Amino acid sequence: MSAKTFDYLSKDAQALPVVPIAPRDFDFARYEDYARAADERYAAFMKKSEGIAVWQRVRVADVFRDGCRDMRASLQWQLGGLQKSLDYFSDAPTYLEPWYGIGLTPSAFGGEYEWPEGQAPVMRPQYKSVDEFVHLTPRAFQDVPIMQHTLKMIEYFLAETQGRVPMSWADLQSALNAATELVDTSGFFTGMLEAPNKVNEILGAISDVVIAFTRKQSELIGSALARPGHGFASSRRGTGIGVSCDNLVMVSPRLYAAVCNPFDARIGEAFGGFAIHSCGDWSRWIPAVKQNPQLMMVDGAFTPQTDPGFNEVAKFRDGFVNSDVVVHARMVGNPEDVFESVKRMWTPGLKLIVVTYVDDPAAQRQLYRDIHALAA
Repeated sequence: MSAKTFDYLSKDAQALPVVPIAPRDFDFARYEDYARAADERYAAFMKKSEGIAVWQRVRVADVFRDGCRDMRASLQWQLGGLQKSLDYFSDAPTYLEPWYGIGLTPSAFGGEYEWPEGQAPVMRPQYKSVDEFVHLTPRAFQDVPIMQHTLKMIEYFLAETQGRVPMSWADLQSALNAATELVDTSGFFTGMLEAPNKVNEILGAISDVVIAFTRKQSELIGSALARPGHGFASSRRGTGIGVSCDNLVMVSPRLYAAVCNPFDARIGEAFGGFAIHSCGDWSRWIPAVKQNPQLMMVDGAFTPQTDPGFNEVAKFRDGFVNSDVVVHARMVGNPEDVFESVKRMWTPGLKLIVVTYVDDPAAQRQLYRDIHALAA
């Protein structure tokens, strides 16, 4: 396998090797000093109209597979990641996440998890088409086991860390993503064309749950909250809400702008900005996504080691230069390849966060210096 192609045999191309650590063995004082300094750098970068920041992400593979089922094991894996992050230079801290699959939002409407061996939980759609129900009414959060487990995970993480470690919200996903865990994907996409009023009702109900459950999490997490959250460089000095929308590339840009943007904007308005992620090459959707008045950050993959359908750096560079929207660029690969990609992407007027996954601390620290020197 070439070092410059995607490794299809890897369970998680963005993960780094980590040794789990029990809370009693975690170096809280050292981590707090590191996170406090990183928060300051993050806040300073976000105030600028242009510039480069670097987030060295320590992603723990087990947390995003079946390891999420055991909150105690998940915390120990994540603390191991936080401890490892102290060896690197970074402009945002590594933070805790109460990740419990991507079915949180549809669980409010009756969805239940299935647990394939060794994998993250899955949720099968309950309906074949948007015409199979009259109204989509969520259950109270206290009656939803998946949501209750997530809230208990937050409480457990806070208790074990005394609230001394930043934590993001759980992964609620975009309204469009959540909709296809309720309705068969083909049926929902057909409904977007044939039953737009019904689709709007569904996306509206889902968006309301995303907003309400995020607010519930915010109440619990309190001052430890790191934003915009899941998968994004985040900080207690951050703002906005980050969502995944991998179904973005499954509908036309025109349809996305007309149908989905209003609900993305509603969610973003509730939390002071909208950050969006999609896997794959979604450069053709840039003009549509930019129509969201709450857009503050966009995430994509920009090296072949990150995603087999990675994005061209020039399209995002030219699409977001002088826009004040942060380009959050994930770049798996050796330092030389990553630096070449950053050089092609960087231009004055761009706000760029380069996400690196370099295991060797000395090599990562040199890459950090080299990237920052581009905008000096």
